[in-house]
Amino acid sequence: MQENWQFLLKQEIVNQYVHNSQEWVDINISTSGLLNLTIVSNAFLSLSIPQRKEQIFNLLKSQVPHLSPGFLSLYTPQEADSLNISPPEISDITLIQTWQDLAIQAANPQNQLNLPQRQPSLPRTVTFYSFKGGVGRTTALTHVAWILALRGRKVVAVDLDLEAPGLSTAFNLNPQPKYGIVDYFYERSYLPEGVDPSILITHIFGEVRIPNATGRLFVVPAGCLSLDYISKVDDLHANTVIDGNENLWSVFKREIYEQLKPDVILIDSRTGINQWGALSLIQAADEAIIFLFPNEQNKQGIKLLLNSLNTLENLSINFVFSPVPDVTKPDKVNEIYQSFVNEIKIATDEESEIDDNDQLEIPEPLVIPYLTTISLADYYPVSSFLDYYNKIVNLIDEETDEIERTNILTNSETRWKIIESLHFPEVNAADQRQDLSLLFQRTNDFDKFLDHATCLIRGRKGTGKTALYWLFLKHENFAKKLARGRLDNTIFISAHGRFKESRPSRDDFQIIHQRLQENSGTWEAFWRAYLLLRCYQENLFTFPKGKKGEKFTPIKSLFNNLHPELWQAENTNALLELSTSELRLIVKDAINIIVHEEYKNKSQKIWFLYDDLDEDFSEAGEVRQSALSGLFQLVQSCDANRLTEIRFKIFLREDIWNRLIFDNKSHFTGRDLILQWNRVDFLRLALRQVIQSPDFKNLVDRFSPIAVESIDQASEEIIDKALELLWGSRRRKGDKAKYVSRWVHARLTDSSGTTFPRSLSILLAGAKEQELSYQGKSSIQTPTDRLLRSKSLEIGLQKASKQRCDEIKEEYPHLTRFFDSLKQQSAFLAKEELSTLWEKSAQNIAEFEEFASFLNEIGVIAWREREKRYKVADIYVYGFEMIKKGAV
Repeated sequence: MQENWQFLLKQEIVNQYVHNSQEWVDINISTSGLLNLTIVSNAFLSLSIPQRKEQIFNLLKSQVPHLSPGFLSLYTPQEADSLNISPPEISDITLIQTWQDLAIQAANPQNQLNLPQRQPSLPRTVTFYSFKGGVGRTTALTHVAWILALRGRKVVAVDLDLEAPGLSTAFNLNPQPKYGIVDYFYERSYLPEGVDPSILITHIFGEVRIPNATGRLFVVPAGCLSLDYISKVDDLHANTVIDGNENLWSVFKREIYEQLKPDVILIDSRTGINQWGALSLIQAADEAIIFLFPNEQNKQGIKLLLNSLNTLENLSINFVFSPVPDVTKPDKVNEIYQSFVNEIKIATDEESEIDDNDQLEIPEPLVIPYLTTISLADYYPVSSFLDYYNKIVNLIDEETDEIERTNILTNSETRWKIIESLHFPEVNAADQRQDLSLLFQRTNDFDKFLDHATCLIRGRKGTGKTALYWLFLKHENFAKKLARGRLDNTIFISAHGRFKESRPSRDDFQIIHQRLQENSGTWEAFWRAYLLLRCYQENLFTFPKGKKGEKFTPIKSLFNNLHPELWQAENTNALLELSTSELRLIVKDAINIIVHEEYKNKSQKIWFLYDDLDEDFSEAGEVRQSALSGLFQLVQSCDANRLTEIRFKIFLREDIWNRLIFDNKSHFTGRDLILQWNRVDFLRLALRQVIQSPDFKNLVDRFSPIAVESIDQASEEIIDKALELLWGSRRRKGDKAKYVSRWVHARLTDSSGTTFPRSLSILLAGAKEQELSYQGKSSIQTPTDRLLRSKSLEIGLQKASKQRCDEIKEEYPHLTRFFDSLKQQSAFLAKEELSTLWEKSAQNIAEFEEFASFLNEIGVIAWREREKRYKVADIYVYGFEMIKKGAV
């Protein structure tokens, strides 16, 4: 708001007084808040000085009544020319070096020059600053520097706390370099022109040896404490210009880079508002990490600082609260942190679509607790407490990674070549030609699935149930490899599903249900006979011979007359006879004999897998309820008869299971599994898909090789780092923007928390197609830190959403009219609005509360108690062509 009135005031004065090139206006707000105004205009030709001032006073009173005028200089062009008064130059942000420069610029945003942003480059300079001392700033820097070196970074730590130096002592640097940065600066400040300095960059740093580190850590101390040191510090000026137009810091940074080629420079800054703090923050820093104790004194000091620093477009700001006495009571920390976040300007990527549905991601405040061991330590780091500083390290690492990505992807020709090579094959376990070892992602629940006791696998359509079904039937060797020896003595059979062409259809099951009712048969008996037939067809047993096998002759005769590859009426009739006549008892005996004689002695197990049960049984009527209840009763019967060699794996849609009613349903509690994709498994799948491109895989090998070498063991942080090459780190510019990996996972997850990996391939393929549409268009800026920009991912999301909406219509055809009615509705529905839609399009569900509960259960909506509205899941918003405004 402060900026607005200044711009508006200047515009109003210009409109009234400036009409040609000789006329001009200059407005300045002093740091004490007075308005200093210069106007040169022909409008003053016939007016006396008092008349001119009266006119301007009236204008100011109408526009900014709250402001007190300072100096008013009002001239005609001829008067200004005679007095040698000329228009002021627009302020150049590159000339800002002191707190005063920053304060004047902050007070006069209307006079700022809009220069292009400085391109980030290595080494990145990070300043550790605190308004007051005693907050663990230096301690944190030592631990952060150490961790960065352990992670493979080359780090230079610089002590610019010149009036109270201690960084080299904290590190126990031994040997100490002969000189420090004070000696280096002082000599260059007073060196006669043409004379080479005697204190070289190599004379002012030492190395800290870190066992087992893949990186290196160098320390530049302030200098050796002495009377000479005190004199030099007192005489030095941070904004001294040397070598023509360079300042002290720029010369140092250039020479330290030429000598060491560091990845990051960490500055231990002087506290408070002084010239060396100004150099550390204003001239040197790409990123400021501000430390403070959570009290009002620190809060007011830092807020004052932020009012000035906000005008530095290239400075990234983060806060660390330290040392916090009681981390279990975060209220004060959160209050102060939120007030700081509100003060910071957050840049956005204008090319990315921004709406209420994509809120800024405000990370948790960084907190370092009070640790007695650290406070009493003579030297740092204290290795047992390194973990407390990892979040600070991650912030620095993220920015450094982005610069490294930019360096890799700067070559436009290389970038487009890699994008063109990308392809995102959907996992299709039914295709034996597909190399599942490259594409199949073993999720966190996979071990639970392998448990022989797990017999019910629940999940939504598109969560991977069918992929598991086909994996064990079509890719048995790979499946056993994934099981790591747990299934080496197990046989896998499709008891029902598309793997076997010879199976009953939906129409067959309708006939079977009718005939079972007519002949007092049960679905449990039918499924038992069907299981026996599948065993016979797969040659898993032979009927006993001799007198012992005579009673099985009728069954054997029935089976021998059936077509082995096609399901015909004879197959249906045979199973009905086996499940409605006295033969059903013999079927039971046959299964008992098979298990005990064929498998128990060999310690083998048979897995019977059931899939496509949602599609092969009509939702209307009672067929599905009766048939599936009978199947689960068969499982209970086998368990009761201790047929432990027979194991069932039944893949069933979640909502169907919830609606099934049968005796002893609790028998399956703890023996079921809900398929869920947590974020790291989902991101691992994304990485598997994208490294199908050899060009991209080579890129990842250069940037994050460990991610490719061990995808299943790599942490989420490592997987994220690899995927940043594909889609960047954050959705928009600014530290508070949402991480892309979290955005993708959240957008492909419904309101019930179910994530749809099938949609991932569509999103990425759509994003690639959109990205390629920008090729050759010079008017559109090409990102250099990622392959796929945010806008391309949004287009891909629209396509993935459309596909998911088509799928849910297929799953729930009775809701098709309702889904169609969502078009042009808000994605944030009031209860009354949803009720109206129900009345018009979904009254096949009799009660509104039942209807809303069902939509919640299948992940379409979620109730937001605070707003008293239903929020439609993002994955459905685009596909149903809803209005996103208002969705939060």
